[in-house]
Amino acid sequence: MSYITTDNLTNIMAEMTDYCNAACPMCARFDWNLNLVKGVTNAHHTTLEFVKQRIGDEIISRLKGWTCQGTYGDASMNPETVDIFRYLKAINPDIEIVMHTNGGARNKDFWKLIAEIGVLVTFGIDGLEDTNHLYRRNVKWENLMANTKTYIDNGGEASWEMLVFKHNQHQIEDCKELSTNMGFVTFENMFSERWMDFDNEGNYRDITSLKVDDYVIEKPVDQRKDFVKDDAWFKNKNVFVSEQTVKKDFFIRKINCLACQPNKREIYLRANGYVSPCCILGAVENHEPKQLIKDYAKINLHHTNLKDILEGDFFKNLENGINGGEKRLQGCYHACGVK
Repeated sequence: MSYITTDNLTNIMAEMTDYCNAACPMCARFDWNLNLVKGVTNAHHTTLEFVKQRIGDEIISRLKGWTCQGTYGDASMNPETVDIFRYLKAINPDIEIVMHTNGGARNKDFWKLIAEIGVLVTFGIDGLEDTNHLYRRNVKWENLMANTKTYIDNGGEASWEMLVFKHNQHQIEDCKELSTNMGFVTFENMFSERWMDFDNEGNYRDITSLKVDDYVIEKPVDQRKDFVKDDAWFKNKNVFVSEQTVKKDFFIRKINCLACQPNKREIYLRANGYVSPCCILGAVENHEPKQLIKDYAKINLHHTNLKDILEGDFFKNLENGINGGEKRLQGCYHACGVK
């Protein structure tokens, strides 16, 4: 099975912007001192002209999906979001557009248009009026409720995703009931992995609480096991590995790359133009992928066309590692696992 190419590409996960109206304290936009990470935040929007010129009608006409995932920003903050979505649908009426958002930005007119275009929206709502703002800082409850109601009332298919913390875990059933009453299609409660994580400089932390402003957010009492990282990780030559990894013939078994499946080939497109297979490998300037990158212009869609990026050294090296070669990345192994 060939890796990701412009001929077999089916999905694009696009960071439409790296601006966001919220200030979620464990978001990748912030360092551990809750300072915005300069250079990767509040600096770029994906423009309609960029989508037309650098991706183009031919590729868009064959896509199955376009997802605004929101690692670095909220797509609602891009002033051309509606225009881009309309363009995608005009070229490819069958394309599925999915947008992840905190729901607190813009106004009713915007959310009415999003519903009418047929965009599927997942709202990150972490509690009720007395708790949502503790993690989703700067999101005003009254704006959030007005926006979600407008979207749903105009035919939008809304999903509710709730991050669980100690301060809101008692509200899960109440949130689920509210989602049903409001007309949300699905409700899911989730757990953050970022209590145990590495920062951009390779520092590791394992915490159960985090001071935010004049209060503290705490890890939920029961953290689901599949959201808990292996505590045996250690640092070795700037590559993060675990004792468990070494024991599982790490360099032999093929990675089950979720971006490259029989019926799906996906790329992750940053608002600043960087292209990678997925958001796990998306922090190309700081994280593990930098080991494979010699020239950043050659993986940036502002400087290099998509065909050349996907046929270039970065994606070839990734394919080599996925197939068991020496270029294997720990992020691939831990995120997608082996076959």
